[in-house]
Amino acid sequence: MTGAELLDVAMCRLRLPVPMAKLQVIHQFAGALKDERTGAATWQALLRWLRALSLESEVLEALTIVVAARRAAVLSSADLRGAINAPSVLSDVFIGHAFGTPVLVHSWLNGHSGEVPRFYQRPELRQELALGQIVPRALMNRFQDLQQEWRKPFVAQWIFEFERLMERCDSSKDGHFGFFLPEGDRNEVGQFTARRGQLARSAFLRTLALAGDLWNMPIPEVQAVAMVASPVDLSLLPMLPGAAPGWVRPLHGARPGTSDEAAGLAASVLRDVHEAQGMSLLHLNLPLHGDARYNCELEIVSILASGETVDAEEVFRVHDFLPGRMYVPRAEDLTLRIDALDRDATFPAKAGGRLRPVLMPLVGNNAGYLQSDLVSRMPRLPAHDSRSPLIVTPRKGGADVLLSGTKVGELLHWNWKWRPTHPKDMGGPTGVGLALDRHVTKRLLHVDGMRLCHVWRARLLTRETDYKDWCEEVWQGSVLGLGLGSATMRISN
Repeated sequence: MTGAELLDVAMCRLRLPVPMAKLQVIHQFAGALKDERTGAATWQALLRWLRALSLESEVLEALTIVVAARRAAVLSSADLRGAINAPSVLSDVFIGHAFGTPVLVHSWLNGHSGEVPRFYQRPELRQELALGQIVPRALMNRFQDLQQEWRKPFVAQWIFEFERLMERCDSSKDGHFGFFLPEGDRNEVGQFTARRGQLARSAFLRTLALAGDLWNMPIPEVQAVAMVASPVDLSLLPMLPGAAPGWVRPLHGARPGTSDEAAGLAASVLRDVHEAQGMSLLHLNLPLHGDARYNCELEIVSILASGETVDAEEVFRVHDFLPGRMYVPRAEDLTLRIDALDRDATFPAKAGGRLRPVLMPLVGNNAGYLQSDLVSRMPRLPAHDSRSPLIVTPRKGGADVLLSGTKVGELLHWNWKWRPTHPKDMGGPTGVGLALDRHVTKRLLHVDGMRLCHVWRARLLTRETDYKDWCEEVWQGSVLGLGLGSATMRISN
């Protein structure tokens, strides 16, 4: 087998339905494009792969490689555009970011099947697209909103394009994903992206092409809506999982059996990071021990409070409320910049006083489906009170947090005993954390009349035999200073 044939076989791994596998392939090929020894051959392999693709969503996955390898010497915008047979509004966006220049000629505007017939109905396909199984419900929700705003049949057009693609393609069946699931365990879930999902996403993009072509929808608005179907959040593309920090490794093997033991783990890691690393651990979310009869995960969060006491359940209610409502903004050049949080951004506490978030969700509404493992634990960045902005630069293993050009902390992201599925209602086999220099923390998070508090939550699944239903327990409490914390417990079956 020749080197070119080996590269073609390797490129076929993009067909794997597992998001983390696709993401790893993308980064491996991006690295090969940047390497002087392998760049030219890899570039030709990528162009051959693109010429064979007929679905807009599959083209985007391949173009993600080019964005990850931007500034590589072998890249050619003309050759790339010439190899694409299924352009879309997002392919223009990706190419523009890869080469640092806007795409002025929109070749995707005619990439649709014409307007849906007036009385067209396929209720079974509408139900499939709305279920949230082959694509997230966010796609249907977005088109329903646009339908009300524009008085155009966005949903019917999507279904129409979906059917046309199924007629045109040789196969639209995904088969069974049992190969990736633990045998006989009904509690394991995972996100898979296979052929039918690709057809649905491509039909979504083709509907937007028609909206821009025939319904006079402005191109910037078309681009914004299309990001709901993007394979990645381009700003977070460099954030491939790295090695687990040394101080967190013992936690992965911990098997707390009581709420007091979980409280001790939370207090211990906060103390160790503060004393040994000179950092303030503001956020941590990771899996602990897991086997056929026991699974546990732990999350530690921080918040500013003005009251004398802090209720952990109330803090987590605020913490869980923020995703989808607040997130770190992206600039056009894909950088992340965090300005000071509004002074009025507080929540009333039942016991009196106010709660002020110090953890801002990293991901907004347009989460890339290839980054589903990362999103399942929702990384956080500091919501600060400083006049100087924080600049965050993603990289392998997380991101660096910079203040006035100086690194003052880091977001951490790693995998642990990774597999494509995980227990239902728990995060994936990955961990995230946020640590800031403890002196910088005092300065950035200083608000008169408020103090920094830490709370923890542990979710536990146990069962007596390998095939019984799981029993769930949720423990939570606050950490008092850097000593042992108080604990409360909630149990649900």
